[in-house]
Amino acid sequence: MKRSLVTDLASLPVILTLPEIAVVYRVSPLTIRRGLQQNTFRPLPFEKYPYRWLRDDVMRDLQTRHPKLKTRRHGFAAAKAKRQAAEELVTK
Repeated sequence: MKRSLVTDLASLPVILTLPEIAVVYRVSPLTIRRGLQQNTFRPLPFEKYPYRWLRDDVMRDLQTRHPKLKTRRHGFAAAKAKRQAAEELVTK
């Protein structure tokens, strides 16, 4: 499936597959699979294999507020924080 932006959820098919749901949420299919394994991705599929979602469940999920997930620093921010922590230990 060609990755394009979804502007109208009502135009989506009633049953969405993994590539289609990845386009809606703007993440890779691997990210969705990983989230399902870790029990952090919502909405849950209505069948286990193959992964399939109901359009109404997806629409309901997108309209629901979710608590912000904790994130870890990565890249430059992680390296900077590690250097600062090491400097604090040396100065003590």
